[in-house]
Amino acid sequence: MADEHDESSPLDPQEALRVLDDARGRLRTVIWALHGMHQDLSALTVDDLADIEQMLTEILDHAVTPAFETMSQMVGAGAGAVTTH
Repeated sequence: MADEHDESSPLDPQEALRVLDDARGRLRTVIWALHGMHQDLSALTVDDLADIEQMLTEILDHAVTPAFETMSQMVGAGAGAVTTH
């Protein structure tokens, strides 16, 4: 993602929603790509997997994590309040 997140300041609520919406669109793109790949596994390359891994990492690091931190602060939840697997 082009926007770099400033780790020192939380996003405002509108910006958090914007980055979540962007993440949602990017996740749809990844899902679409994976769907196409499982239709023809012979088309899948190591570079394809690396591209998907990079996109998912960017979504997590630059959209989901900052938005989660902002929403956590808004509702007063601590960082450990949500369990992930």
